[in-house]
Amino acid sequence: MNKDKKELIWNFINDKTYVPMKKKEMAQVLMVPKEELQELQSVLEELEREYKIRKNRKNQYIIMDEPYVQGVYHRHQKGFGFVIVENEEEIHIASTQAGSALDGDVVLVKILEETSNQKKEGKIVKILKREIRELVGTFKNSKNFGFVVPDNPKLGTDIFISKKKFKGARNQDKVVVKIIKYPEKRKKCRRGNCRNHWKNQSSGSRHDVLGKRIPFAI
Repeated sequence: MNKDKKELIWNFINDKTYVPMKKKEMAQVLMVPKEELQELQSVLEELEREYKIRKNRKNQYIIMDEPYVQGVYHRHQKGFGFVIVENEEEIHIASTQAGSALDGDVVLVKILEETSNQKKEGKIVKILKREIRELVGTFKNSKNFGFVVPDNPKLGTDIFISKKKFKGARNQDKVVVKIIKYPEKRKKCRRGNCRNHWKNQSSGSRHDVLGKRIPFAI
């Protein structure tokens, strides 16, 4: 079902005159052809994933009780960030409310409250799309593992590299890393330092070496 049909269904459910109904009832009211019933189901499921609608106890579709919006997360290197929503004011995200979101991710945000200066506060509840797949950073070698410190300070997490995925990289090499596993829930930051405060860190594999460390001449 195309974007226009999705918008039609969302506007129908969001209308003040709408009464809760099941998919079959909705199809009858909207006169959806039999061959498009599966498309209707797909759209309703997509709206559920976006936290715009939900089912009540009678299996009828209703608007979500709490306000959720979709936008792009921009993280400050100090830990806090903002979600930019199209045609709306930005939403402030405290470091403790960012979940596992990384800079540039498309996220779903629950609106919490407005502060004294009328700025919206939010909590990231779901990652809809990961923006960063590869990154450039400095490889740090340890005894049994390694990690890459990203050049972009906004990322907020180092990338763990298992020893079998070093691929010849040496300490202080400038490398390109492909992320193969994203971090889980962020732990509480201390003194504004949010780097490495993750339940499980991002992990990746060394993709390419951009440059070697040049030692000082003695």
